[in-house]
Amino acid sequence: MLSSWKIKILSMGTVLIFSTIKSKKEDIPGHSNALVAGSASVLNAKPHSPPPPYSIYLTFDDGPCAGSEKVNELAWKDSLSINVFLIGKKAFGANKNSYLLHDYIDNPYIEIGNHSYTHAERHYRRYFKEPLLVLDDFNRNRDSLKVANNFARLPGRNFFRVDSLSRNDISNGKEAADTLASRGYSVFGWDVEWRNKEDRSIHLHTGKEMLAITEKMLLDKKTFNNDRIIILLHDTELKDSAFRTELEDFIQLAKQDGRFRFEHLSAY
Repeated sequence: MLSSWKIKILSMGTVLIFSTIKSKKEDIPGHSNALVAGSASVLNAKPHSPPPPYSIYLTFDDGPCAGSEKVNELAWKDSLSINVFLIGKKAFGANKNSYLLHDYIDNPYIEIGNHSYTHAERHYRRYFKEPLLVLDDFNRNRDSLKVANNFARLPGRNFFRVDSLSRNDISNGKEAADTLASRGYSVFGWDVEWRNKEDRSIHLHTGKEMLAITEKMLLDKKTFNNDRIIILLHDTELKDSAFRTELEDFIQLAKQDGRFRFEHLSAY
């Protein structure tokens, strides 16, 4: 316990605080008198630097399709960096989808990635039994869509192969992911999935709730790469106006917070 205080004001306006300390150690449990008596040195302590901004990567799968125009509008409206992982078979399967593809190509806020040509025809277990056929499917998609980067996302699987970092999904596909990585692809999974309806372990969340989930995952270092979080969404779900409103709310809340920035995967 401090028994008395004296304050001396120097000519230059500096204030020094001196204290007299009782010698009994029990007055300040767990602290030495020497530590407390050095209170004047606090004046010379350097302030803690703020933590670096957290990076959010919004990624949309399974386009181009109905809903892709809303992704495009969102990117333009908010000058928002977005990554889309496209399926070649969809891009060339309907005239409207080919226009949506060109809208993506012409959008400077959109980065296009490779989500395979066939999306495994949704027979994932059989598809991943043939890693070289998976490679052929991704090469076909790259050449058809003229994808300029090497970003890939496996259909129906959450694998990472980025530089020397890797993570496996609980399902089969490890050999396919390794094969793509050995041919120069960067395979991106995701840290959290956000959908417009309940599905298996997916729950409904508002924009405010999703920002709280995002913040907790980053603070707890539960993401694949610290200080960065990849969020998975799907083009077609932006047809849901209520879900689109929640997504826009999430974006504005994150921007207003000041600790978050939206990035392209090329900055990952």
